[in-house]
Amino acid sequence: MEIGSGSSVLGIGLRGLQQSSQSINQSANEIAQAGTLQASREGTGSTQDLVEPLINMKIEQNIFDASANVVKVGDEMIGSILDIKA
Repeated sequence: MEIGSGSSVLGIGLRGLQQSSQSINQSANEIAQAGTLQASREGTGSTQDLVEPLINMKIEQNIFDASANVVKVGDEMIGSILDIKA
């Protein structure tokens, strides 16, 4: 297991954190734009426009939490390996 490689446990966890963070930001922007004057003029400013981004945010929050746990476990594994080698 290499720490710096893209296929390492830490790399996978960090990539998951980054991707879910970007998705959460995108959903937050959609929610913020749902009530704008331009969105209501286009007929897209209804409350249904809030449902999908809110659901996506909850899903991505769970993915973010799982990715954080992957990073935590990877860090603990490296610590254990270092303790054994020492």
